[in-house]
Amino acid sequence: MPYQCEPSSAEGGAETCNEKNFKYYAEEIETGKHFKKSCKLTSSHHDFRIIDALPEAVRNTTLLIVNLREPAARAVSHFHMLRRHGNADALNASVVDYFVRHPVGLSISRNRMTRVLGGEFCCKSGSKVSYVKSDLLTRALARLDQFCVVGLTDRVQDTMLYVQHALDLDGKDRRPKNLHYHNNAKSYQPVDDDVVKALREANAADLRLYEAGAERFAAQMKAIGVEGSEDGVGVGDGE
Repeated sequence: MPYQCEPSSAEGGAETCNEKNFKYYAEEIETGKHFKKSCKLTSSHHDFRIIDALPEAVRNTTLLIVNLREPAARAVSHFHMLRRHGNADALNASVVDYFVRHPVGLSISRNRMTRVLGGEFCCKSGSKVSYVKSDLLTRALARLDQFCVVGLTDRVQDTMLYVQHALDLDGKDRRPKNLHYHNNAKSYQPVDDDVVKALREANAADLRLYEAGAERFAAQMKAIGVEGSEDGVGVGDGE
C-alpha cells in the first residue's frame, strides 16, 4: 500500500489523519482500479477497513491471510525496532514504560492486533478511540473466520507451509526455506516475568485473540499432518 497507516488514539488526532489512505480506498480499491494493474498480492499494515473496501467480485476471489503474534513478544520486538531506528521516546524509556504508559506508545501498540482486525487501528477524522472496548474483541474474533490462513509469527515456517497448501502450490509437502527474519530478531525476546506479565495484562484482548488464532493454527497444521513447534523458533522471532 502506498501510505503508512497512522494509528488511532485515545487522545484523538488530526482531522486529516490517513486522509490519503481513505481516499485511495475510495478511488482505487472500491472501484477495482487497484486490481486492474495486474495486482495479485496486496500486503499492508492497515486495518480491516481495507478488506471492507474490496469490491464484491474481488472479495469473492481473494484469499485472506493474517499473521498473529504473542503480544508480549510483539511489543518487545517492536520496541527494539523503534530503538534501532533512533526513536527518542523509546530510547529514553523501558518497554513497559513506553507501551503501557506513554500515550504514543499506547496508540501504536495497545491491543494492536485486535484493533486491526476490529477495523479501528487506523485513525480516521481524528476521532478518539478506546483500546479496550469489549465489542472490538468480539468483532476481531468473528473476523478470523474470514481468513483462509491464520498464521503465527512464532511458527513462520509452518505458516508458509500451510499457505503453500492453501494455494495448491508444487512442493507443498516441503518446508519453505530461506524465509527472511529481521536482523537480530531472535535477540529481542521478553525474558523478564514481570515484563511479560505487564505487557500481557495491558494487551489482554490481543492475548485472547492470539490464543484463538493459535487454536485455528493447530487445526490447520493437523489438517496437513504437521504438529509440534519449529526447532529454534521462539515467541520473539521476527517482527
